[in-house]
Amino acid sequence: CRDSMSAKTKALIFLLMATVIWGVSSPLNRHALHSIHPWSYAAFRYMFGTLALLPLALRFGRRKAPADYFYGRRRGYAWLKAGLTLGSLLTVGSFLQFYGLTMTTASKSGFITSLYVPMVAMFGFVVGQIPRKEVWAGLGLCLVGLIFISGPSEGGDGFNIGDALTLVADIIWAFHMIIMGYFAVRVNTWRLVASQAGVCCLMSLGIAIATGTLCTWAQFAHVWPFLAWGVMSVSVAYVCQAKAQVDIPPTATAITLQFQPVLGAACGVAFLGEPLTWYMVTGAAVLVTGALVAQRAGDCFSLDKHHRRYRLVLIARVMVGVLIALATLLSLVFTLP
Repeated sequence: CRDSMSAKTKALIFLLMATVIWGVSSPLNRHALHSIHPWSYAAFRYMFGTLALLPLALRFGRRKAPADYFYGRRRGYAWLKAGLTLGSLLTVGSFLQFYGLTMTTASKSGFITSLYVPMVAMFGFVVGQIPRKEVWAGLGLCLVGLIFISGPSEGGDGFNIGDALTLVADIIWAFHMIIMGYFAVRVNTWRLVASQAGVCCLMSLGIAIATGTLCTWAQFAHVWPFLAWGVMSVSVAYVCQAKAQVDIPPTATAITLQFQPVLGAACGVAFLGEPLTWYMVTGAAVLVTGALVAQRAGDCFSLDKHHRRYRLVLIARVMVGVLIALATLLSLVFTLP
């Protein structure tokens, strides 16, 4: 019991470290994106992170994954499958979030991003994990908080295109969280994080070159200090998340990371001079309350295919498919010239 408590405590510390790093990243990203295109920013940001992770992956990448100790065998090239899957999700999610940041404030973007927390619980329907009533109550509170944050206020412009793109990115982050939890126990942590960062770097760089949005040397020289923060947000933060998800399930991980937007908003107000209104304060309080309510729900309960309520799972799978299709269409409408 003592070992289990110790493992969960370490996992919580890892998540808090990732929360601080990503919370500070939000205003830094928005400031840098005034001078560089999102595809270029993502490419070089993940390049810095990959270069920092590569020596560690080569040095410690031969260590067994947690599941290897249980099954007594290695999983070969599972890290490559994990890297391609998670890296592709990172590419799409990062671009949508960065592009959204160019049209909204860091405070609003950070708080809207927090909606991926209840999405993680909802997407559990797809694999037959049914969220409890408290999770739905927490989701309702999060939606109310979103209305307050994105509503008309001094210095605000209501719910705009940047906010919509951030919501689409939430869907990507929710799937990334769930799939990361799956691979975290099956793949060596260093290989897992390095491979996903490398795939995201190569995909973003290729798209930047193909679309003619690759930054110039002058632009790179102007924002390189912010790109260097990618060493922290891409390498350290994702390593912390991957190690934490070995002992903490995806829903609990997402709820712990809920406090990242609060820190991001505070940094946006403190360092970028973004307006702080009572709408935002109220929305922040309601969002955090919703996260705490969902956290009290505990684990989800499972339904097998013979259960009388299994139709809910099938309906949810169809709805998630429709949601992904609509999100893809929305992102194309808002991003294509």
